[in-house]
Amino acid sequence: MRTLVVSTVLILFIGIQLFRGSGAKSIIDGDGAGYYAWLPTVFHYHTTDFTQVYEYEKAHKSLSYDGHYFHQHDKVLINKYFLGTALFISPFYLVATLYSNILGMPTDGYNILYQFAVAMSAAFYLVIGLFATTKLLRLFNFEKYIALMVIIVLFFGTNLFYYAMLHPSHSHVYSFAAISVFLLFSRRFFLNYQIIDLMYAAVSLGFVILIRPTNVMIIGALPFISGSFETLKSAFQILKERWYYAIIAMLVVLLIVGIQFTFNIVQTGSLFVWSYKNEGFDFLHPHFLNFLFGFKKGFFIYTPYMLAILPAFFLIYKKSKYSFITITGFIILAVFILSSWWNWFYGDSFGMRSMIDFYSLFAILLAFTINKIVNSKPGFLIFLIVSVLIVGFNQLQTYQYYKGILHHDSMTFEKYRYVFLKTSEKYMDVIGSDIEPLFVSPTQINELDFFNDLEKAIPDFSENNIIESDKAFSGRKVAYMNDKSEFSPTLVLGPNRLIQTDSPVYVEVSLKYNLLMPIADNKALVVYAATNKKNQVVFYKTFRLLQLPSGKINSWNEANFGFKVSAWDKDLAQVKVYVWDPAKYQFLIDDLKVKFLLTNEL
Repeated sequence: MRTLVVSTVLILFIGIQLFRGSGAKSIIDGDGAGYYAWLPTVFHYHTTDFTQVYEYEKAHKSLSYDGHYFHQHDKVLINKYFLGTALFISPFYLVATLYSNILGMPTDGYNILYQFAVAMSAAFYLVIGLFATTKLLRLFNFEKYIALMVIIVLFFGTNLFYYAMLHPSHSHVYSFAAISVFLLFSRRFFLNYQIIDLMYAAVSLGFVILIRPTNVMIIGALPFISGSFETLKSAFQILKERWYYAIIAMLVVLLIVGIQFTFNIVQTGSLFVWSYKNEGFDFLHPHFLNFLFGFKKGFFIYTPYMLAILPAFFLIYKKSKYSFITITGFIILAVFILSSWWNWFYGDSFGMRSMIDFYSLFAILLAFTINKIVNSKPGFLIFLIVSVLIVGFNQLQTYQYYKGILHHDSMTFEKYRYVFLKTSEKYMDVIGSDIEPLFVSPTQINELDFFNDLEKAIPDFSENNIIESDKAFSGRKVAYMNDKSEFSPTLVLGPNRLIQTDSPVYVEVSLKYNLLMPIADNKALVVYAATNKKNQVVFYKTFRLLQLPSGKINSWNEANFGFKVSAWDKDLAQVKVYVWDPAKYQFLIDDLKVKFLLTNEL
């Protein structure tokens, strides 16, 4: 089995890197760039301040880059993510540095060798996680062939595949590995009460926390992992009698987590730093149903194989009420905590990525269901057919997300239905975005609240393409977008209208539109553009005017947008907001509203 797993992952790793082509240059991307940023900061820039990495990323990423994972703390730029993921990647980073020196390539942390190093790192820890999960299943008395079936469907049939192979700089495959090892040694301790297993469990728990602090909740799964109340009670009794080992185990956990605290002191002078400023939990409003079944990111929608865990609860109940209560209680607790995060869908992501970390625990539930199915005469055939279909469907959705057919954060049932099973290019990047949520309530900036009904000239707005029309939504005038006029009336704020802000600005835009012909490609955009005193565009963000391509014509509709942009600094000279249709379709616009607010992020 070991050879099979390693060879499969290795072949996939090579194949996917070849499939990426030029895309391999941006393997370190999104939130993953934030987890990774510790390495070039420390090893290349020899500092604890992330300013230089921020400047590097800003110079090499798109104009909408805002470095959302960096925050100012006094005079130091800090990283909101803990350093555990970077620590796991570091051996591969150092090897990439060695070869970069040998080959005369820049050792900046971002050349192609570093990109491949991160991909290789994820594949390595994936193998560790799968091995640990296999051994964990064997300790629950599942046969080797059942364990093999489980890890195959766990890898190919869930979003673990995407975050291990296609987006490897995120923390999830590393958390999966650490939690898998923690559960394995915890189970071994409960079975044999060997102190060495307790110490290994403590080490792995320390890394679980160092990678993603909220995952400390996995401790809540230990009653289930113990197998029975008697076993759990005996374990506590042993630790009570040999209390010094319990203290050593706790010190091991603290020593590993202390790596982060040590860095905090060196960097800021403070032991504890709340790096997730302006973010937090809202435990009074968890999103249970959306988290599990919503089309935005629903766990069971984008990872349908996990529906197989549901029969396992009944099977576990029949075997042990204790196990049923403990595993049900933990999963309810985990979903409650994770769905109470202010951004409960976790931003840009394929499926409910926060659940990947706990897949080794879910593997036990999958094993109960699969074991029951395949141990009947027609069962294996049923398992094989269903698994092939669902794994194939998961791989198709993975491809859709990778290619931008599934929107990164704004899916709905209507959007999901529109792109269901679609793979052609005409469905790529045509879905519109939702209003961006904020954890902190914004406040309006005085005198920067605009409404233009297009009936008369008003300050700060150009008068592009305004005509009289009996089709106007209000009054007699509209903006007519057509093959000769691709820009709407534009809000232009010059130096005399702009203020300097210490926090990002939140922009609200709404307008009425009326299509005079079907829009198939949905290329019409709402644009925010900011330029500096050198007339250079320093921030540029666009949104699809329509949520979906539309054939509905001659009726008025409303479009609403809300999004965060970079703070207005002293070098900013101009801000523009407008509609641009490079495809030059014919449609009308009326009643433009633009409002600027302060996010109050400190």
